[in-house]
Amino acid sequence: MKRTLRAALALALCAPPVRAAEREVHLNHEFAATHNDVTGRGAASSSLTGGWRYIDTLIINASGKAAGWSYGLNTGIKVTDDLRNDPKTWSLTNAQGRVARGAHTVMLGDTFESYSQYALATPLKGASYRFGSENPWLPEVTGVYGVAVPRWDSFWRETGVATVRRQGGGARVKQALSSDAWVGVSALTAKDLERKNTTDSLYNAKNLTFDASYNPIPGLTASAEHSVSKSQFSADDSVAYRDSKGLASRLELVGDGGPSRVALVYENVRPSFYSAFGSATPDRRKFKGSWRYKPVKRLTLNSSLLWFRNNLDGRLSGTTKSWKPELSATLLKPLPSRAFSAVDFAYRFDRRYGTSQSSSDHYFSAGYRDRVRSVDSNTTLGYTRYRTKAAVRDSDEVLANTSLNSRIEAGDYALRPSAQAGFWYSRDELAFTTDKMYDYSVGIGFDAPLARLTSDVRAGENTLKKEAGDSSTKTFASAAVYWKPPFPAKYGTHTLFARGLFNGYAFSTDSRNFRETSVTCGVSTEF
Repeated sequence: MKRTLRAALALALCAPPVRAAEREVHLNHEFAATHNDVTGRGAASSSLTGGWRYIDTLIINASGKAAGWSYGLNTGIKVTDDLRNDPKTWSLTNAQGRVARGAHTVMLGDTFESYSQYALATPLKGASYRFGSENPWLPEVTGVYGVAVPRWDSFWRETGVATVRRQGGGARVKQALSSDAWVGVSALTAKDLERKNTTDSLYNAKNLTFDASYNPIPGLTASAEHSVSKSQFSADDSVAYRDSKGLASRLELVGDGGPSRVALVYENVRPSFYSAFGSATPDRRKFKGSWRYKPVKRLTLNSSLLWFRNNLDGRLSGTTKSWKPELSATLLKPLPSRAFSAVDFAYRFDRRYGTSQSSSDHYFSAGYRDRVRSVDSNTTLGYTRYRTKAAVRDSDEVLANTSLNSRIEAGDYALRPSAQAGFWYSRDELAFTTDKMYDYSVGIGFDAPLARLTSDVRAGENTLKKEAGDSSTKTFASAAVYWKPPFPAKYGTHTLFARGLFNGYAFSTDSRNFRETSVTCGVSTEF
């Protein structure tokens, strides 16, 4: 890791010798030291690590031009001794290098090429190449190869963060047919190289994907995608690979013009379809339609319907179907005298039925927001009704919350008072129990722009009362202050900060009670 840090700094600071105007280097550095104190019989439940801990992050961005080439570098490093923040003391958070000349672009490190939904929608750690000419009749060509792992530590297989190593790549060609139409074809392959645990699943997959888009008339867009997969799957180290082939298709129509926007989507994904780098839910046939309509400027109406089912090949013991219609409306200035007022309503029905289950859930919500002088308010009410035929879940929930915010300016200073309160009620018709939750908080912020100072203080309480089970109360308070010393611009921008928090947890079972206090001081620098 130290070699990686030295290499990143060398690449950023020792770039080819060009004019200063053609090279930029920016560094963002933040160091914070935290002291946590956790007490009580239930201290093991705390998410904080006791004692002194630190975290140090550095982000380097460099860009420039040299000999007809443009280049860029973005890399980040994190150092910490808090294993709850990161399992590694040293870690490379991101690393990306880019060089380009004319229509050619090469990227190394973190690559984020996106081909299509079924083909490639996953970031890789590796390399990519892109050819994109300004001539619309030349094809756009991209190629990528790398490893799909969440961390760079996993890329070089460090102990404690190693994962299944999925390696692969592919290419895509996109060709414009006219100013209103294009087609694309993508081919990708992926292979899981090794297990870290005997229960890890391994895949080998190949995907060939075609996609296209067409605008026959202004405001109407038709797009389609079709993908073929060939894969091998092994559930664990005791199961041999099993071959399968699958298909996935998607068609979307979007009409946008005047007061309306209509979208229709049809998707059919066979049970045996698999995409290692794309996104799809196997064994699903889906239809979704949505309509947004604005009859007048102040009123917006939304409606949608989602239907989907599984068991497309009939191999399951039963088929599950779902209907999800939804309606909502937003009206601005329901009272003409209230210029900042708005009211909204929404209803959603979730119906799911099949051989082994049947449920009907209703969701209602209403909201009102307004501004009275300098006070902004937002209030929401909600009701949910859960019902099942097999007596799995029959309950009713009521939700209400409101918030008040304001900004009061007095000369060179500003105060930002705020308050929030909420209530939740649940009645279980099967267990004949009632649960309630209350929460409230108040806070105030203080800003002094000329002194480059901003701060915020907040305190509150959450109480959960359960008729069966453990009731609890959480009392909390937090404070933060940020100050930017008036250093000359050539020395960068520096921010000194201090944060503190307190959480007190009290349960019906006394052995679970604990308190935690955390104080953080640090400095961040940008130049």
